[in-house]
Amino acid sequence: MDPLRICNNQEMRALDKIAETEMGIGPVLLMENAGRAATEIIISSFPHAGVEQEILVFAGKGNNAGDAFVVARQLMSIGKKVRVFHLIRGTDYKGATLANFTILQKMKAKLVLLSESAELDAFFDHARGPHLAIDGIIGTGLKGDLEGHFYEVVELINKNVEHIVSLDMPTGVSGDTGLVQGIAIEASMTVSFGFPRLGHFLPPGANYRGKLVNVDISLPSRFSKEGDKFLLRAKTVAKKMAQKFGSRDRYAHKNTFGHVLMIGGSVGRTGAIAMATRASLRIGAGLATAATWADAMPLLAPQLPIESMTLGIPENEKNFDRYIDQLEQFSAVVVGPGIGNRPETRKLLEVLLSTYRGPVVIDADALNVIAQHQMHSLCMHRKGPTVLTPHPGEMARLLRWKKEAIVQDPIAALKKCVEMTNAVVLLKGAATLLLSPEEVLYVNHFPNSGMATAGSGDVLAGMIGGLLAQGMSGFDATQAGVYMHSLAGARAAARVHTRGMIASDIIRSIPYAYKELQKKYGEEEHPHLAKLL
Repeated sequence: MDPLRICNNQEMRALDKIAETEMGIGPVLLMENAGRAATEIIISSFPHAGVEQEILVFAGKGNNAGDAFVVARQLMSIGKKVRVFHLIRGTDYKGATLANFTILQKMKAKLVLLSESAELDAFFDHARGPHLAIDGIIGTGLKGDLEGHFYEVVELINKNVEHIVSLDMPTGVSGDTGLVQGIAIEASMTVSFGFPRLGHFLPPGANYRGKLVNVDISLPSRFSKEGDKFLLRAKTVAKKMAQKFGSRDRYAHKNTFGHVLMIGGSVGRTGAIAMATRASLRIGAGLATAATWADAMPLLAPQLPIESMTLGIPENEKNFDRYIDQLEQFSAVVVGPGIGNRPETRKLLEVLLSTYRGPVVIDADALNVIAQHQMHSLCMHRKGPTVLTPHPGEMARLLRWKKEAIVQDPIAALKKCVEMTNAVVLLKGAATLLLSPEEVLYVNHFPNSGMATAGSGDVLAGMIGGLLAQGMSGFDATQAGVYMHSLAGARAAARVHTRGMIASDIIRSIPYAYKELQKKYGEEEHPHLAKLL
């Protein structure tokens, strides 16, 4: 199975235009296909809707209203009770949307113009529920915040309707950023057309879409292989790992699977590098060595797995040069977890980034040191692969942007960071975003509140480092590490509950995540997408 493409609004409009001009698949046909596919999903998901109580269809502006009109007609054609509320006058509709509105008029559908929200409020006061509502108010065509009676209608729908199915995008959620524009429909399900949008996966909007179902609308198949944004899925990760590793050689020795160096820890923060080290071994690295400052070593050593080794970091900067020869014995390096911001850290990073030719994962405090001393060019000119793992606060420091700007436009932030470092950059969060130096984006949408715990990021850094040590490329190792981290987190949550999870639970679950990934290879899967056609 190919990776699932994700589009922004502009890209989806461009694909629709190409389908029309090059293949003759015009707006009327696309609208009909979207409405028919959505109706099939609605009927299968809510088989008893429209039998005793009416299905309420809300139509606003543009093509989203047209999709809603097609759904209304399709439901009526199989005998469902339907009432259509349209928020603008029928004479203001154009093109395919007007054509479908006119058909409903000729079919004597119950069409109610909602020029004021008071009419809908009065309806809910007297109508008997529970209701199923179809949201075709705005979809992806939103520009600016919802206002006036559009705002009030959304508020009334949320308050009075038990189940809501949004067409393409919950009204009020930006398809590009996931930001909520004043207010948004709280959907039970969203049916997206063609390809899902970024806003389906980015918070806070992702929390408004309910179950996501993506449907085919007869766009050319080549469209799915084009583009630069994709959803990270288990089959994609399993395939990459199988291609790289195949079956693990029963006659191999520990050096076959790489030697990862973990540099970090400081007094009071040794747990970070200990967890990263443990995670690198659990993900399959053959050898792991933890390096820390002399004053932290007595605290770190008892926390390390007995299978790992240790290495001291020189206290005197003049002795850093002897690290150059030592570094070459390692297959990959992870630097940053708990390392602190002492003056020697800058020199250590300079030596590492300018001399070591293998892959490096830069995490936590090391990112802050790079930001503080503007060391981005050292990353840019490295001979080996580099992976940066910031959360939004660390990304804001790297770019010298406000954190709010990172949250509002994470894609722009990722592109700027890649431009400054030529690294693979992942932006951590409930939806983690990964961008390659070639500007190919993967979205890992695997929300799990149990992952919001101290040390979770250190575990991820160790996992990516362990995969790099085994020979995966920088971007592939980052994809695999992020997905395996999420899968292990899901396994841990199932075992101990999200409220009781700690980072060590994620580490303990890594081997089981491996088994689950192997089992699912070849099967349709993704816990947050109900159906991918």
